[in-house]
Amino acid sequence: MTRRERKQSESRRRTGCWTCKEKHIQCTEEWPVCSRCERLGVRCVRGLKLLWREDAAQRGIHFGREGTWSKRPTAKPRTKIGIDHEFDPVPLDQYIGRWLFLNTTYWDFGESDGEEIAKCSLEQLEEIAQSVNGVVRSSPCRPLGHPLVHYCPVESFLLDYFIRGIAPFCSLSTECNPYLSLVTPLALNYQQPHKPLRNTLLAIAANQLQLLGNHTYEREAFVFKQKALHGLQNEINNRKPSAGTVATVLMLCFHDITDGCTPSWTTHLRGGLRLMAMLPHQMCESEALKKFFVMYFVAHDIMGRTGAEDSSEMGQEDHSWLEDDDLEEIDVLMGCSRGLMTLINKISALASKKSKVMKTRQISPQEVSTFNAARNAIEAELRVLRQKLPSYAPLQEELLRIAETKRLAAILYLRERLGSPAGLCYFYPLEKFSRHHKHDPEHQYNNRGNPSLGNQVTTSGAVETSPSGFKARIISMIISLIDTLPDSPTLLWPLFIVGNVGLDDEQHRRFVLDRLTSIQKTRNLGSVRRARMVVENAYRAKDIDFPRGKVWGDNEPGVISLA
Repeated sequence: MTRRERKQSESRRRTGCWTCKEKHIQCTEEWPVCSRCERLGVRCVRGLKLLWREDAAQRGIHFGREGTWSKRPTAKPRTKIGIDHEFDPVPLDQYIGRWLFLNTTYWDFGESDGEEIAKCSLEQLEEIAQSVNGVVRSSPCRPLGHPLVHYCPVESFLLDYFIRGIAPFCSLSTECNPYLSLVTPLALNYQQPHKPLRNTLLAIAANQLQLLGNHTYEREAFVFKQKALHGLQNEINNRKPSAGTVATVLMLCFHDITDGCTPSWTTHLRGGLRLMAMLPHQMCESEALKKFFVMYFVAHDIMGRTGAEDSSEMGQEDHSWLEDDDLEEIDVLMGCSRGLMTLINKISALASKKSKVMKTRQISPQEVSTFNAARNAIEAELRVLRQKLPSYAPLQEELLRIAETKRLAAILYLRERLGSPAGLCYFYPLEKFSRHHKHDPEHQYNNRGNPSLGNQVTTSGAVETSPSGFKARIISMIISLIDTLPDSPTLLWPLFIVGNVGLDDEQHRRFVLDRLTSIQKTRNLGSVRRARMVVENAYRAKDIDFPRGKVWGDNEPGVISLA
């Protein structure tokens, strides 16, 4: 018989689990558990057995053929010793997702086919991960040191997409982004992860891909949201609210706004406000997390009410900021100060109250005087409102332009909902505004003071104009400011306000629709789609002189998120 014919059979393999090796049985090598170990219910381990030369010499074990074949007559007899039953192999699964330190030098990475070997290894890892998790379609694989590698390929891809493709665009500052610094660590905490919050982030990522035309993860968008709702319901039923619970409700609100801005987002918003009231102070991990919760829920409630004539369907909520909040500081999530949002809320509340009275009866002269005094006080505060940059973003002039845009939009919103004061209006030079338009003589004046609002005296340089002229100048200023800013959802509210004030200028109309379309193309948010539809309907209604049922805002059910 030739040497080729005496070749070992296929059963003599050097791979396989240690359980099968000890019994001298060919291992079928399924991953992570072979069929024999799975059938017997034993642990399937593929560890490394390290045998030191000194220990082998003491136990009479030889390396390879050492001592078993020799030309010398004094060769030692072969000692037959089986595998040591005291050997405890180290399972490799505990090292997944952790950094490993290897004692290597650059000589170990010489000029070889290292790239092909690495590529082959990554492909093998991907096949193994797919077989373990039952994933049929391929997903981007991660190196073993990646923090998301211990998740299945689908979850790893979606979480990475949320972290790098969604969260960075939700803040106007790279220095402060609560979605990355607060929400994500809360969901992916290594020691105590919050599973409902993690499932919500997965649903948001899958749904965002679907909105952008990638339907690969359409099923996962529904599955993960259902898991998040089920986990949240269990926490609420067990009366164990935590910061993770509030964050889950917040991100579910985020999901519904991006998906289609359905009425469910207001349900989650009200639930989040109530959960915050129930949450003990010591349950909130940090003051920054609490500030983020208050800002998100209160700001979305305030700005959402501006999109409807009667916001009573959102319920009545008492809005209050934290005691140490700086009302003049511009928030990087909302693009304006808390003081401005407080005044916007006063406008909406006063307009809703006036609208309810007018639906049932005629307003009495005393009520007219009361309403006018209240609106004049609000406009006087808006004209002298100061908004300053936060300490962590002192050089972001873009934030100042966004905040000024929203302040001017608030004045326009006030006049559209509560009317203009009697008499003429005046524009006064304003330094903080002129530095954005110092080369544009058309916009060198800003609205600063009205004789009917603050008993102020007309000074030289003031421009006297009618209410319609005042409105036209405000609109021109807002459009000029927006024209200098990049496409961002934070501009949705000013564009919505300008689009609903009955524009006659075709260029202004085209500008508003073009910017809404550009913003929609970035992420295809449901709130932007709804706002654009409302603006288009407002243009059509004005062109055909159609008497709308509502004087202001959206006629469709539900409330648009405009924050």
